[in-house]
Amino acid sequence: MRRARTFWRSAFWRPVPAVAFLLLVAGCSGTAASPRLFVLITVDTLRADYLGAYGSPRGLTPRLDALAEESVVFTSAYSATAFTLPSVSAILTGRYPEELGIWNNESAVPRSVPTLAAALREHGWRTGAIVSNFVLRASSGLAAGFDVYDDDFPQREAVRHWPERTAGNTTEAFFRTLDACTTGEAPCFVWVHYQDPHGPYTPPPGYRERHLEAEREAPDGRRRLPVLPSGQAGLGAIPHYQYLNQEHEVAFYRAGYDAEVAYMDEEVGRLLDGLAERGLADAALLVFTADHGEGMGEYDYWFGHGEHLMDPLVRVPLLIRTPGARPGRRDDLVAAVDVFPTVLGALGVSDGERPPLGRDLLAADAAASPSVAYLATLGAGSVRRLGIVDGDYKFIVSLHDGVWDALLFRRGNESVNLAAPAPQIASSFRARLTEFRARLPLRAEIRQEVSSEDLERLRALGYVDVPQPDPAEPSPDPPDG
Repeated sequence: MRRARTFWRSAFWRPVPAVAFLLLVAGCSGTAASPRLFVLITVDTLRADYLGAYGSPRGLTPRLDALAEESVVFTSAYSATAFTLPSVSAILTGRYPEELGIWNNESAVPRSVPTLAAALREHGWRTGAIVSNFVLRASSGLAAGFDVYDDDFPQREAVRHWPERTAGNTTEAFFRTLDACTTGEAPCFVWVHYQDPHGPYTPPPGYRERHLEAEREAPDGRRRLPVLPSGQAGLGAIPHYQYLNQEHEVAFYRAGYDAEVAYMDEEVGRLLDGLAERGLADAALLVFTADHGEGMGEYDYWFGHGEHLMDPLVRVPLLIRTPGARPGRRDDLVAAVDVFPTVLGALGVSDGERPPLGRDLLAADAAASPSVAYLATLGAGSVRRLGIVDGDYKFIVSLHDGVWDALLFRRGNESVNLAAPAPQIASSFRARLTEFRARLPLRAEIRQEVSSEDLERLRALGYVDVPQPDPAEPSPDPPDG
């Protein structure tokens, strides 16, 4: 906890009466003033369709569903990719991973790229972060702009013994940071990242059992799967790092994921209660989202993420609660890079280097101008995949032996490939994808400076360590141009 101790002792966090901050927050409850407290909650591996607010009948997320009733709920939000470091980097910088040179979990965000924390600190904000996933530790580059970056990992996950921090400890760390941050007159930004429900699914005792029988009632719930000998890919089998207690039954793992989601929901609820008890909830800007989702057997892809761009892996929840916006539901398409300009707009902070591709989701005319969501698997998996979600369609291409194979779907329905029945639409989307990629100012990758032990831990995640694409790589354009 060396970073945290430095934080508590910093002269920047001078002890002054907490009532001063509370009065400042209370004073911004009207529509004319911007919030002076911003809390960003990100959750690892959380599918949008597991929240009641997004249509789930499972009853796993009563606290998040209650938050959704007070928030603007974006029903069509997409992450930038399906694994952690690049997707979180897009949220915190407003730039796509390829703009940052983020290729895999060994990459680092360049110091020259402004982060959300850096932009706010430039305007006098105090900033603190609590992360619970090892790939988000300070050497990832995401610590830039934070006065404190708490990346202490007191627990070890099962199977790989990967360093992590479980949800209960993460909430406690959040309260410590929040209390220090709000002691004073400066506005405060706190980001907290929950690792639960990332696999292996090891919820607290008794949680899995609450969902096991219901999952066994699913048509494939009692199906028994083989176990892959290594890695994170789950095509037709249980990924090696997910394998627990010599269990092969689908229901065991689905119930574990259900339980992890329910446990996370309780802890986020405890966080929200803590804000209310401190008198900080009503006038704060609060953003809740996830880095990516998880496969639960769709297209025979089990308990994994990273290698594909199907909706269960890249469609994420996004809730924004702010005193300046009425609750409601929005169906316009949203990209991860939209969070950055939306936050700055809601907080009344100008940024001279605002990224060009994101948009302010709370602007007066925002709903009339949907985003285009760009997707890429980057360095995850041996098959390169790119995609774009635009309007009513989702278009994905995969590179096989120098040829891009195409998939075209109606957004929200990935059961029917329309690429052959609708060749003109597919060709149009190839051109859109190529045009969009041409607008990305690509950056060379910067690798983290990590110990050999940490490097082995990163590679144990199972993502293939592949180089960035060669500039001569074939374009996704159709052969006739």
